[in-house]
Amino acid sequence: MDKVFLVGLPASGKTTIGKWLSQKMNWEFIDLDESIENEAQISISAFFKLHGEPAFREKETEILRSIEHKHQVIVACGGGTAAHSENMKWMQERGITVFLNIDLGTIQTRIHANPNERPLFEGKNLIEIRKKLQEMLTFRGDFYHKSKIIWNKSNSDEILHIAVSQLVASGV
Repeated sequence: MDKVFLVGLPASGKTTIGKWLSQKMNWEFIDLDESIENEAQISISAFFKLHGEPAFREKETEILRSIEHKHQVIVACGGGTAAHSENMKWMQERGITVFLNIDLGTIQTRIHANPNERPLFEGKNLIEIRKKLQEMLTFRGDFYHKSKIIWNKSNSDEILHIAVSQLVASGV
């Protein structure tokens, strides 16, 4: 298997850890949100406002599936990617899934610092952000926990690189 899919709640570090892991492995890095922004020529927030979440999830799935024939790629998925359109099953069949299981307090702090970058949190205070994160985790958690690797740290680490590399080498 030569694809790694990073899943987790918004602001769990998928992009940061994905870039780090792709450099360590010398693989291509793809951020689904960035790919959507590039294709649509608007921000994720603007996309949500113009087209709504269902259209966003459709576009997200389309771009995710477009990487099927790519090799040696690390993909930072959107926070909801795994919970929609049978995407988790699709990713598991084509690569290694890694759930970045970061503490809700850390995620809440990250989102509160830049709430307008995340459309589902725009205009929310700290308490509302925490409540929304808990709701998301309740709905998406079962999907996330199907991952081959569950990473419980908020930073990248050599152990993650070793674990992913060994799974890739073994073809699991």
